[in-house]
Amino acid sequence: MSGDNLHGKQPIKFYSEEVTLTKVQLLEKQLSLGDKVSDLDAKHKEWSRQLSI
Repeated sequence: MSGDNLHGKQPIKFYSEEVTLTKVQLLEKQLSLGDKVSDLDAKHKEWSRQLSI
């Protein structure tokens, strides 16, 4: 990766049509999960903290 993504918003366009469609599907799934994803991230952080003790 060249770091071009650090220069503002980029379109959701990738190297192949298949990868682009897959990324769009993943984004739609993540948006539909909403708070469930955030809750899972918090749980992972908590588990990591507990394991490091």
